[in-house]
Amino acid sequence: MSRSNRKRDCAKASGGVSVTVPAGAPDWITAELIGMTIRVWQPFYQAILTPEEAVTMILNVGRLFDVLSSGSPP
Repeated sequence: MSRSNRKRDCAKASGGVSVTVPAGAPDWITAELIGMTIRVWQPFYQAILTPEEAVTMILNVGRLFDVLSSGSPP
C-alpha cells in the first residue's frame, strides 16, 4: 500500500469513521478496538498508523499481559 493510501485510511480511522478489520485478525478484535488503539497511540508516532499496525499492537500488549500475569520468573 502506498504511503498516500495509508494516510487516507488512517485519517478515516482517527476521524471517527468506521475502520475495517484486517483479514486474519482474531474475531475478538473489533473495528471499534482498532479505532480506539489508533486514537490512543497516534500522538506518539510521527508516521500514520494503519489498522494492521493497530492489530499488531493489540496482540503484542496481550502477549505482554500474559507474561506479566503468569507469575513465573523469566
